[in-house]
Amino acid sequence: MDVRQFQSFSAIVREGSFSRAARKLHVGQPALSKQIQALERELGVELLVRLPDGVRPTVAGTRLYEMAQTLLTYFDDIRSAVREAATSLVGTVRLGLSPSLVSALAGYLEARFAEEHPQARVEIVEALPMFLGERVEEGRLDLGIFTHQSEHTNPHLSVTEIGSDEMLLVGKPGTLCGIGDHVTPSVLQSLRLVLTPGFRDLLLASVEPGQVPGDIGSRTDSIHLVRDIVARGEYCSVLPYTFVRDDLDAGILTAMAFAPVLERQLVAVTRAGRQPAPAVRVVIEMSRVRLGELAEHRRSTRPGPVGSSGHGADLAF
Repeated sequence: MDVRQFQSFSAIVREGSFSRAARKLHVGQPALSKQIQALERELGVELLVRLPDGVRPTVAGTRLYEMAQTLLTYFDDIRSAVREAATSLVGTVRLGLSPSLVSALAGYLEARFAEEHPQARVEIVEALPMFLGERVEEGRLDLGIFTHQSEHTNPHLSVTEIGSDEMLLVGKPGTLCGIGDHVTPSVLQSLRLVLTPGFRDLLLASVEPGQVPGDIGSRTDSIHLVRDIVARGEYCSVLPYTFVRDDLDAGILTAMAFAPVLERQLVAVTRAGRQPAPAVRVVIEMSRVRLGELAEHRRSTRPGPVGSSGHGADLAF
């Protein structure tokens, strides 16, 4: 049995005639008769009584007609339901954020979705970019947002730029005093630095070869540990504004800007070869808006001191 047989049978019962049903369905009457004969053979019952002026359903035919209406109605709803699912914000978006972006985006996205799209929600996972990319590729995450690393390309991932984030030299209040109006690479070398591998690579890529040694600074994968070490005054570091902005406002940390401005590029990563679901596209756009707001706030605070030291300066490279 297939849907076309039920459609043909239902048309015959409604029209009370093979010929009228054939015209309604735009098919030949012999083909329509063969469909019904095949349906009767498969079910093992007679479905229609042939009369001089048309046909009428048997008891079995009447029951089949009733059930066919339910089936056909459901079948007709499939197309609209599938299209609605493709355009509606429903379900869960599995989002992966790098640790440096959780404070800037996690609460914001969860709150906006709860307010604007109550039928959808964001499920957030925190992990390093290398692991987020793997999980997106494997389908365990719908989306990953992290710092773009141009040297790490993956043909199985689709990358969309969604904003930038200024990188700052960060220290405990008082530790950056006395550096002068500008910070040169040689002065940077004189500081005790602790850096995450990714931000260390970003720093090295921003200077001329040889200006800063390749092994500059101690390294740790945990940006949270870096922040704690810097807050204790043991080291300085290079960290993104979005990650330290609350500490700057609270006077826990102070910072100095690079000149020219040093920025990291932020990207949204999805699986290549497929269109992201509407809810995923909304998460990307919400993240773009949020990062733009933070970048604008950062620009509005420059030039001048950053944090509580009162002696902000530019790093010159």
